[in-house]
Amino acid sequence: MRAKLKTWLGKDINKLWALILVKKQYFFFSVIALILAYVFGLSVELLEGMAVISVLFFLASISIIYKRYFRAPPAFELMTFGTVVVTAKYGLIVGMFFGALSQIVAEIVSGAIDAQIVIFVPARTMLAVWTSIAVNIFVIKDVFILGMIAIAAYNLMVQPISFIMGDAQLKAKTIYYTIVYTIANFFVFSILSGPVSTLLRMG
Repeated sequence: MRAKLKTWLGKDINKLWALILVKKQYFFFSVIALILAYVFGLSVELLEGMAVISVLFFLASISIIYKRYFRAPPAFELMTFGTVVVTAKYGLIVGMFFGALSQIVAEIVSGAIDAQIVIFVPARTMLAVWTSIAVNIFVIKDVFILGMIAIAAYNLMVQPISFIMGDAQLKAKTIYYTIVYTIANFFVFSILSGPVSTLLRMG
């Protein structure tokens, strides 16, 4: 019985070592990350936060890449969702940086930077402000409700400027953008709010 146990244990150790050798880059990266976390006093919660923000930032940054292939107002995007979630979970300052930087990087990645970026970037930053007010003053924790507030706030900040200052073509694009942006983000928040809130232990 003892000989069999040693044989089984030996096989399991060999399998584990083989897995480590195959995935050695991930194994060593994990070890280094844990060492750095210990050395610099980083908590598991902080590392988790960094991972979450990185994933949301990546998704937001590539969400309007379709502008490379056809010139359409970026009505579908994940920058609003990411800004709301990051602000609600990690605070105003992080949310402001997330909103502004994700908008800038998304425009660069899409290769379709236009003059309206001077409106979009401050508006993304202000989304974090409105979300923070809703969370901290009105004590709203539900990500879906925060999303609806963010959609309304973004439309009120951005669309009147484009509509008033633009020609007939820009006015038409503004109307189209407002409608599609609102519908698209309604569905984004409807689908993602629940799973993300559960994953991040929000609410």
